[in-house]
Amino acid sequence: MTDVGDKRTAPPDDPREQTDTTGLFAAWDRRARLWALVWAALTLVVSVLVALVMIRMGRPTGITLILALAPAVGVYAWQTGKVRSRHAILRQPFPPEWEAVLNRDVVFFRVLDPAAKRRFRRHLQVFLGEKRITGIGVQVDTTTRILAAASAIIPVFGFPDWEWEQINEVLIYPTRFDREFKFGNERGEDILGMVGTGTLNRLMILSKPDLINGFQNWTDKRNVGIHEFAHLVDKADGFIDGVPGVGLDRQAIGPWVDLVRRKMLEIEAGKSDINRYALTNKAEFLAVTAEYFFERPSMMLRKHPALYGALERVFNQDLHTRAVALRRELTRGRPKFGRNSPCPCGSGRKFKRCCLQ
Repeated sequence: MTDVGDKRTAPPDDPREQTDTTGLFAAWDRRARLWALVWAALTLVVSVLVALVMIRMGRPTGITLILALAPAVGVYAWQTGKVRSRHAILRQPFPPEWEAVLNRDVVFFRVLDPAAKRRFRRHLQVFLGEKRITGIGVQVDTTTRILAAASAIIPVFGFPDWEWEQINEVLIYPTRFDREFKFGNERGEDILGMVGTGTLNRLMILSKPDLINGFQNWTDKRNVGIHEFAHLVDKADGFIDGVPGVGLDRQAIGPWVDLVRRKMLEIEAGKSDINRYALTNKAEFLAVTAEYFFERPSMMLRKHPALYGALERVFNQDLHTRAVALRRELTRGRPKFGRNSPCPCGSGRKFKRCCLQ
């Protein structure tokens, strides 16, 4: 499936949705400001030392010391630029067309409680506000952007303070591609997505049709977006090796590796419903089973209870608590909105006069 080498405002569920711009990211905000103060302090020390030398050389004391403050102030302003930028992002109203895509295509979002939905929206705003999603030979529409961002949020939703520092940009390709990152009718493309390494570090490539299909079909245990971002969760410790640096403490690593080995033997023997692509290596096993875990948690719990329990710890999410709501959504299927249906964004207008436009 993948290769590792590889100003309309949607009515909020709660009035705080449009005013709380810092609560969710308060810990990150404090860390960023603290490091900014550290760098500013270091700069100030150097500036004062230089100023003292200049004063001994005859420069006016008052003016020289005042000027010594300027570099430190500049460093602090520079280091806190991302904080101000994020606050500006979170002050923006959540676009109703984004809400429509989430309600139509993202089952994971639909089964969340109102408070969790608010948190999901905030993380989505931050991801789209801080990361680039670029089309390569294809138009990146609203649906594609929202699904790419949702792919990033779902695997780390159990970690409210998670920061996607492992990625800067998602490239969207019009089709699958080959190992030379080329696509075309005669190239025999077979790669759906890829996490970049080396010169492509902090980049991800996703096939647009496969990204969209992964969300439109939530029963096949396949979702290339979740798959690739699961690789980046794995990479949190610096290595994409199938042994994630989050969720598992040292005592759990040995049992995890043993579980992976046993499950790969079951797949090899044809005694498992896990996609055989998981046999590629341990990293792909983690990513493939992450797709299964998020799309069909109840089925995984029934058929692979030990694996479900391990992935529950890896991603810090108990999906079984939402099993009833998830089964209901899977039974109902993908919502269809007629032109005269109430718009799913909650605006109270007809779909044709709201998000359909």
